[in-house]
Amino acid sequence: MQLYRHARHPAVQLLDEQIKNAMANSYRVFTDKHYPYFITWTIVEWIPLFTETAYRKIVLDSLNYLRTKKQTQLNAFVVMSTHLHAILWPNDEINLSDVTRDFKRFTSKEISRVAEREGATEYISAFKKARKDNRAQDVSTYLVWQEGSHPEAIFTEKFARQKMDYIHMNPVKAGIVKTTDEWQYSSARAYILGEETYPPTDLLIVG
Repeated sequence: MQLYRHARHPAVQLLDEQIKNAMANSYRVFTDKHYPYFITWTIVEWIPLFTETAYRKIVLDSLNYLRTKKQTQLNAFVVMSTHLHAILWPNDEINLSDVTRDFKRFTSKEISRVAEREGATEYISAFKKARKDNRAQDVSTYLVWQEGSHPEAIFTEKFARQKMDYIHMNPVKAGIVKTTDEWQYSSARAYILGEETYPPTDLLIVG
């Protein structure tokens, strides 16, 4: 099988002319020790936090920060009301656990700050309770995310397709939209229509 990732590098291996036009900077970097990862992050108590623009913007901006500052490609993503899924591909020297830790730490602080500012007492109470109930040693007042990121290494073409389809089908299965490209908070439109998303999608091509 072949996995390709978008990268700023002149070397290219292309599947066909259409991909060549769309992804002139693509090249194969799949190795036995270097994988993209499927991850899941879920809000405590499955609170539908991301139905609200301010909280959704925090995670979208933070995903973009991973791309621009953390040397980690965002190959696919979807932000749902209570959780998000993504395929992340850190550079060789970057540890995925560091990336996920920093993402959750920063977004937790920002989400808590917005909740306090807006007087969202229901959210604040849930975050406090989750921190109290959690046994992890942490000096923070709130726990925003459920523990873990459930990373799964993507090392076969079949698994890559499965996870990308799963990510993009989330809003369809939830009954929010009829087709994957209707949901703007995902990478589906980048793959299906070749359109720019926010955050930008680093296309992962399998074939």
